[in-house]
Order: sequence, then structure tokens, then C-alpha cells
Amino acid sequence: MSILNLIKKTIKNIIFNIYDINIDEDILKIEKPPENQPGQFGVNAPFIISKLLHKNPFEIAETIALKMKENNFFSNVVVIKPGYINWDLSADFYKKELTKIINEPDYFKSKEQKRQKINLEFVSANPVGPLNVVSGRAAAYGDVLANLFKYNGYDVSKEFYINDHGNQLKLFAISLKERYLELHNIKSKAEIPQDGYKGDYVIELARKIDEKIKDAKEKVLNLYKTGNEQQLFLFFKETGLKLVLDWQQNTLKNFMVNFDIWFSEETLYLDNYLEKVIKKIEEKGLLYEKEGAVWFKTTDFGDDKDRVIKKSDGEWTYFASDIAYMQSKIDRGADKIVMILGPDHHGYIKRIEAIIRALGYEIERLKVIILQQVNLLEAGEKKKMSKREGKLVLLDELLESVGADAARYYFLMRNYNSHLDFDIELAKEQSEKNPVYYVQYAYARICNILLFAKEKNINIEKLNGNDISFSNLEKEEMELISMILQTPDVIVSSLEKYSPSYIIQILYNLASIFHAFYNKYRVVTDDKENTYKRLFIIQTLKITFLNYFNILGITAKERM
Repeated sequence: MSILNLIKKTIKNIIFNIYDINIDEDILKIEKPPENQPGQFGVNAPFIISKLLHKNPFEIAETIALKMKENNFFSNVVVIKPGYINWDLSADFYKKELTKIINEPDYFKSKEQKRQKINLEFVSANPVGPLNVVSGRAAAYGDVLANLFKYNGYDVSKEFYINDHGNQLKLFAISLKERYLELHNIKSKAEIPQDGYKGDYVIELARKIDEKIKDAKEKVLNLYKTGNEQQLFLFFKETGLKLVLDWQQNTLKNFMVNFDIWFSEETLYLDNYLEKVIKKIEEKGLLYEKEGAVWFKTTDFGDDKDRVIKKSDGEWTYFASDIAYMQSKIDRGADKIVMILGPDHHGYIKRIEAIIRALGYEIERLKVIILQQVNLLEAGEKKKMSKREGKLVLLDELLESVGADAARYYFLMRNYNSHLDFDIELAKEQSEKNPVYYVQYAYARICNILLFAKEKNINIEKLNGNDISFSNLEKEEMELISMILQTPDVIVSSLEKYSPSYIIQILYNLASIFHAFYNKYRVVTDDKENTYKRLFIIQTLKITFLNYFNILGITAKERM
């Protein structure tokens, strides 16, 4: 349930009953008051009404506050000059909602199942090598975004697009072939193409061929001696593709990322599917020929220049594949397409928008997110990356160094439109300086409190909210409850902003408030009333942390 929406609706009704004004809920700002003011919530409503009625905002605030005091939803309502209203929520409301959190496993999830089916594509790294840290950021971001869609009631499919039709895979296959021939002394030296792949990982993959395929050497030697270049190329293309995809999938599995769909670009060329989709655009007069090539009038849709979809040699371009791929997503039931692309794809947005509009669909069906660059810092120094030159910082290496939890957390700390500096040394540190350690330690402390209570023969499962008094809440207790109850709003807002980093921010703040509470108060004492109240809050806090951890894909550690 959205607490903020409930507050807005209640205040909106109070305003309507007083002034006969049907105010738009979206312009009501519910915010936490400054530290030097009382209350957990504040609203700007008196200033909005003041402009409409040309009256003093303080007088309006006093009138609204009077009605709020009559409503058992609010407590401790105060008016602050020049016209702010601050308040807490009532003890009865707190008790009721915390009881729901304990009794309803899906309290933080949307009760409304959305009709929209979401196709969420991310990572989609070329199948020419292992995943690096740039793909790692995309994997963490996309996976958490999918979790946010699910929490908000959407049917979401996570998709990885396999670029297995273009020139990059050809160059990789040739590079792998040359390394294999060199490895087995079939050739004295590998002849890697100028734009080929030169990294040591290609040699490693060449060695794996013999492990994976029986009699591989004999087969390759026979094809090489008989001059069957086409079959030799196909062998290394198919074998290399499988080896790399297995590697990428295993890395993602270790990173706690699983895809629902691995979509092969090659399938777009089966049964003339691509040609049929291109025909759909041609019939709208959006194609023309120039210099022997076929061009798509993407400038009609705001692109800076038209794009070639078929080269003069008759070969389809990557862009032609993209057109068919977008149609394929919709044919497979996607109501909304969300694509997460790398920092070098800014110019790609207009092209994809042109495709969607040319195919006859509303632009609102598409959301393209450009995920900015990630830099790894080690001893304050940035590491450089180049797949072809072999200067890779592998995601595997990062996971081995800092672990999946820290990697996911750090990749999510900045918003998608901000560059990210990943401090490896800090991510490995086992102290409160390390934010992922800090939030996990908060959860471990919560578990320790509940365990201690059980050791004191307190039956936590039988604690009943109806028997617990919330009339005398400490400031820190009220802050914890307030943040717990705002969790559904945080989850909704994070998706609306496409910002998993907002979850990270709120979780860290929640951990900070809990640590402050933990250092100031004992939970289990001889004071039964206080003990039961605090254990009740701690139970709901544990559930809240678990939900945040589930969304982020981070381990909830009960001991540290």
C-alpha cells in the first residue's frame, strides 16, 4: 500500500470539504520536515490554496490542521510559519500497518496485476569473448530493474540478444581458428586479422576445444589439409560461439543473473522473416535505392541521416536485423520494449525510435536507457579495457575479488545516467566504510536481536500488535516505522525513475537509522511493554530489509 498516496488522498478530501476545491494530488508535496522541526511528514498544501484564494497561507494552514487533528489517521499536527503543516501518523495506524507487514508476505508488492507485458533487454554482449565489467553494470542494473517491474505487478521477460550473424563473429571465428592451428603446430604462427581478437582468452578458448569436442584435432587437421575453408570456418564459428555463450552464461549465473530468453539474431533470417518485416516498411514508401544500396528514410523520424539496410553487395546490415528484431519482440507479445544500452549508443536512440514508428507503433512502447561508463579503480588508478587487444577486466575476476554482493551493490550505487567509479579496495573492506557491508551488518544485527529474544524464551511469532502500545514512540522508533511504511512508495518511485540507485540510497539510510537506534537503545529488557513494542518493530524491519535485498539480488546474511 502506498502511504504517501493515502496521505495525499486524505488531505485532498479535507481541502475539498473546507474550500470546495478539487486539488490535483500530483501537486501536493509530502516531504520530511527539516531536522529542527517536529513531525515525520510535511505538506505544501496551504501555499497552493493561498495562491488560488489569495489568502494568508498561515491562516489556511491552521484551518487545514484543525481538520487533520479530527482525523485519527494523523497525530501531533503542528503549523509552522509561514504556512507549513507537519505531523506524525497515529499510533493506531502504525500498529495496523506493521501487523499487516508481518501477516501478509506480499505486503510490499503491488496488489494490481498490470496488463502490460515488458520485454527487457540488457547486456547482449557480442559472443566474441568473456563478459567485462561494463557488461557487469548492465547485468546488475537490468536484473534489478526486472525485479522492480515484478514488484510493481508487471509481467516482465529478461532477454539477451545474441549477435551471432554479423562480421564480429566472423572475425572472432577466424582468430580462434588461427590460435588453434598455432597451438597444435598446424601453422607456425597465428595470422590474426587486423580487426581480429588478440587477447589471451582466445588462446584459452582454443585449448578448451579439445576438452569439449572428441577428436577435434583430427577433424580440424583433415579440413585444413583438404583445403575445405568453408567447413573449417563453420567449425570454429559454431564451436567458438558455444564456448563463449557457455562462459558468459556461467559468469552471469555466478552474478545471480538469469535470463528468460536468449534470442539468436540468426533466427531473424529463417523463413524470410526479415524480408517480410522490411516489406512492411517498403510498402509505406520509406525505402529508396542509392549507389546500389537500399536506404531507410530514418530522417523522416528525426534521425540525423538515413540508414543503409542493404549494402550494394546484397548483404543485410546490422540495422536491418534491428528492424526485424523490434518487430519480433512485438510479435512475441511485448506491450513495452525496454532496452539498456552502453555509453557509446547515444546516437542509436533515434534509429530505434524510427523503427518503432515506421512499423506503425506508438513511440511510448519503447524506452531506451543509456547506461554510462564504469571505471574500475585499484589503488586510485583506472584500468583500461579493450576486448580486441586483450586488455580486459573480466567480470569473473571482479566477482572473485569482491564477491557478487559487493559487485551488484557498487554497480547500482550511481544512477544510470552517471559515470561510475568502482573502488575495488573499498568493496573488499570488512568495515562500516564499505556500504554493502554496512547494510548487511544492519540485517545481521536485526537477526541477532531476534535470536537473543528467543534465547530469553520470548515467543516472537505470537507477538500480537493488538496487545502492544505504540503511544510512546521514541524519535528513532518513529523514524524506523516511517521508513518501513514508505517502502512501497520507494519501490514504485524507483521504477518510475528507472532508478535502482534510489533503492540503494533508501536502504543505506534505513541501515543508518537502525544502527543509530541500536547504539542508543536496548531492545530486550525487563520492561516488557517496551521490549514487545521494539521486537514488533524489529520483526517488520527484518521483513523490509529482506524485500530490499530480494530486489537488489543481495544476500541477507544472518551472521557477520
